[in-house]
Amino acid sequence: MTSKTASAVILALSSFVLCASGQPAAKDAKADLSKKYPSLHIQAKVGKRNAPYQGSTYMMTMTMTPEVVIESARTQPMASASATFLLVTSDTSAKYRRGEEQLVIATSETLGIPAVSKGSRRSIEFKPLSTRYDSDRDETNVGGQEYKYFIMAVFSDDNQFLHIETNCAELSRHLQAHPDLRVQFLGMKPGAKFTTNFK
Repeated sequence: MTSKTASAVILALSSFVLCASGQPAAKDAKADLSKKYPSLHIQAKVGKRNAPYQGSTYMMTMTMTPEVVIESARTQPMASASATFLLVTSDTSAKYRRGEEQLVIATSETLGIPAVSKGSRRSIEFKPLSTRYDSDRDETNVGGQEYKYFIMAVFSDDNQFLHIETNCAELSRHLQAHPDLRVQFLGMKPGAKFTTNFK
């Protein structure tokens, strides 16, 4: 079965633009970005596909396919941009045997988005990730990694934030309160521990 986690937003660049440091951009910079990226619409997706592992009754493989769909005004040009996508996975043994949430950054990838003379709907596909995990939700779980969260951002050609998004509610609230930490989280490397406890 294939499922999709998706969310979308239409950006009002005149009211929300951050430079790469996480600080609000100047008024002139906001107006400039609105011209370079008119009527920008961004959607993050993570496709998920599960399948039994080598005939096992409990071990499964999970394939995650990150994607960013970007669309701008169809009658105007859009400047080049870039997108960064991180996947966060959860250890199933820690969750079901010990009742703990043990999270890790599984992937981090940045891709360029070419400029276009007229806006169009484009899909930016990132490298898929395949993991193996125990699907039994009890004390017999032997572990593995399954999908938990994504963190995604789109940057302008001069490295200003056009959009940042996550399906982790705790992280979303934390970054709203501390926008200067956005770059820090986006810079996390695969293998780094991730937590939702920001107190």
